[in-house]
Amino acid sequence: MSEETTEAATVDETKAVAPAPDVPPVVVRRQSLATRMGVCDMRVGAGATAQLGEALRGVVGKPRRVLVAHSADVPADVVEEVRRSLIDTGFEFHQLEFAGGRASRNLDEATRAFEALASHGITADDALVAVGDADLISTLVFVASTWCAGTVLAAVPTTLDGMVDVTVTPRALDVSAASEMLLAKGVVRLAVCDPANLPDAPDDPGTLMGRAVLVAGAVTAGETTFSELAVRADGIVAQDADTLVDEVLDITKSRCRVASSTALAVRQGLLLGMGFARAIGRCLDAASSQDTPGEGRLLAEGLRIAARLAVAHQEKDAEALLDLVFAQDALLERFGLAEVPCDLDADDVLAALRAEELSRSNRFMPALPLDYGRVRLTNVPDDLLHQHLKAWCKARRKLKRHQSPTA
Repeated sequence: MSEETTEAATVDETKAVAPAPDVPPVVVRRQSLATRMGVCDMRVGAGATAQLGEALRGVVGKPRRVLVAHSADVPADVVEEVRRSLIDTGFEFHQLEFAGGRASRNLDEATRAFEALASHGITADDALVAVGDADLISTLVFVASTWCAGTVLAAVPTTLDGMVDVTVTPRALDVSAASEMLLAKGVVRLAVCDPANLPDAPDDPGTLMGRAVLVAGAVTAGETTFSELAVRADGIVAQDADTLVDEVLDITKSRCRVASSTALAVRQGLLLGMGFARAIGRCLDAASSQDTPGEGRLLAEGLRIAARLAVAHQEKDAEALLDLVFAQDALLERFGLAEVPCDLDADDVLAALRAEELSRSNRFMPALPLDYGRVRLTNVPDDLLHQHLKAWCKARRKLKRHQSPTA
């Protein structure tokens, strides 16, 4: 697909399944996401999982073999519903279990999936279904895009970040020598997102990461999108199904437009907060005495640092950007993405940030939100960057002392 034909195209539809008497209809909303790697048919709503088989048949044509890869922590009833839907549609069902979480996002687990595809005779005319979190789905995006030069992949996300993140931007796989460096140009052809499959725990890692992605995506998309997210924040925290459906559809549409833009400067918005998050995580991993928080809280810290740097870099627009800083801080707090108490050195964080950025590009330019809807890779002077990282480290060190049991 050429760059000229990759503009995001989304069509919002409503599909109702005929109900039994006195039973409310199952309404599944649908939109098409045209990314640079292909088109994703996205179906969101309560009861969407039951429609997987029919929807997948529409993608592959004649149902044949299907391999369902699922995380070990996926509830048995969800896997069973997927199995019934596929078998009832005529698919020959095969199954493969993964550990789930970050442990499933690496080349070794991808190799295990390749071996399972070979043993079950899965071809380019068959299908692969990923049921689980964002890490598992990302691994299967890599596998499906390279097996037989491309095999259809359907996803049934069971975490919020699986719904709002990897449908547009799959995550890179880890290899033994480096983390998050292996990424194939693949796409989820069919995404079936059912709010009923989400975990109830408010501190679930996938939930927190999904909320951080919502904030980053809203800042990148523009002030209107950010305001809509703020209005829906309480409903998202309460896991109201209707609110979640609206936000999943809207944020994936917005992020798709960014990801599919023909302008490189616009696509840079997808990097917001990520470099800082990886650098902080790297430093916390090196400090064995400190616990590493989940990826969601690390991304939230990356967003906070990036916004404050943008204020210092754009002195003439500092007053307007301060509104962005305060609004973003407030939204992150409402989403349970609290600041991370830690004891790190600014020099170490800066060195880690430089190493992370230069491992992926020859340019050391952090992504900063210069305004709502305008995130750009920016050349920040080392002294300014060090000054802000020093202030961040001091604040988090103070927070750790206050939260210490012996304080």
